Amino acid sequence: MRSFLKKTALALFLLGALTALLFILFPGLKYEVYRRLSPPVRWDISYAVADKFVVGMIYFVERGDELLLVRHSYQDKWALPGGWLERNESFEESARRELQEELGIAIEDFEVLEVTKVPRSEIINVAIRGRLGGEGVEIRDAEIAGFQFFKLADLPEDIIYTHKPYIRRYRRTRAEQSAPPQ
Repeated sequence: MRSFLKKTALALFLLGALTALLFILFPGLKYEVYRRLSPPVRWDISYAVADKFVVGMIYFVERGDELLLVRHSYQDKWALPGGWLERNESFEESARRELQEELGIAIEDFEVLEVTKVPRSEIINVAIRGRLGGEGVEIRDAEIAGFQFFKLADLPEDIIYTHKPYIRRYRRTRAEQSAPPQ
């Protein structure tokens, strides 16, 4: 019995090491595998590897009256850029890191728009607004399949459902700010 356990442990270790090596050699592979998992399994993975309160970051990157949307390699709809807050990182540090890592951009005029607890989950989302610093945007991460700036009045319909309420509130706030005083 002990020999069987040793062989099983060795086989699991080798399988894990081989998997890790494949992910290192082919960085896009982890996103391809992740994309094929069901949403509940994706959330279980995020929950298992993260702190028990996960802080998601949602970025409103503005360029004039346009808003940056991205397509992730594991989704078929448009989304706001985003990421996870890392331990001991401020909101601004997270925004700067994530946007630089994924799209090679910086934001200026950084502002926290809202902090929201996602119902029935251990997730807190922080919506950040900022103006694009510089002109160039370049995909730097296999997680991002594409990007486009859209006029705020002409956003596409196929936006992931979790970002639609944030965009609705953002548009309402922007409209109120640009309305002439009564």
